[in-house]
Amino acid sequence: AVVSTQSTGIFTTFIMITTAVDLKYKSCGGTATVTKVFSDDCISAICKLKKGNSYQINIQFDAPEQLTSLTASLYGVIAGIPVPFPLPEPDGCAACGGKCPISTGTSVTFSEALKVEKSYPAIKLVSRWKLDASSGHIICVDIPVVIIN
Repeated sequence: AVVSTQSTGIFTTFIMITTAVDLKYKSCGGTATVTKVFSDDCISAICKLKKGNSYQINIQFDAPEQLTSLTASLYGVIAGIPVPFPLPEPDGCAACGGKCPISTGTSVTFSEALKVEKSYPAIKLVSRWKLDASSGHIICVDIPVVIIN
């Protein structure tokens, strides 16, 4: 019975480790090199966001310069028009693990939660994630998503 329990634990751990899904994305500018966009909360490359739930979006990038202050923002691009959406953590340094200052060339993961309110319409749209420094856009990533009931 002990072997069976250990095997089940190892299998469960393996499944939990491999749940992150790489998301489809397109750069919309910025000076950083984005190396990966992923979420543990999505099951496909185009994330289906169920109303009333929260989704953690992670954007991995290499810092293009010394970063001492960062501002995070999110827009829903609907019919080509960017509409601002509130983020729980607009302080980009905090959303990057509280690591400011960040040295040039450091690999960083920007991680934010997206709360899908029940009042949002069920539509396809592009979520535009930005991280800005005093020098301008560090990252700008467009991630297609679908809001579902």
